[in-house]
Amino acid sequence: MFLTIMSAICLICLGLAGFLGWDRLQAEGTPIEMLMPVFFGGALLICVAFSRQHYRHGLYGGIIIAMMGVVSAVVRIYQYEQFQSIADPKSRLILAMAGICVLQVIISWQEVQKDREVAPPI
Repeated sequence: MFLTIMSAICLICLGLAGFLGWDRLQAEGTPIEMLMPVFFGGALLICVAFSRQHYRHGLYGGIIIAMMGVVSAVVRIYQYEQFQSIADPKSRLILAMAGICVLQVIISWQEVQKDREVAPPI
């Protein structure tokens, strides 16, 4: 769960940095677009809090949130650049979010595998 908390904090910091540094990025659009990583980081923190009562539910919720983050990042990158270039600052921030979410999927999957070996089925 410590790594999940760290992933959530990284996502929140990434989103806030993109939102607050919007003018320095000189990107097009509205700065609200960069709050997407904050949403996924907050959802991961909610899953961590929920896992204190129901460990498996929080664990599976975290993996689902991380997979949704990867899918939404891929859709946003396609929407911005059509997979031609990542020169746009928005695309780089979204790729960073996708990378953190992929790492979270790997972390969560390893925890799920450990939980299957240790705990009896529900």
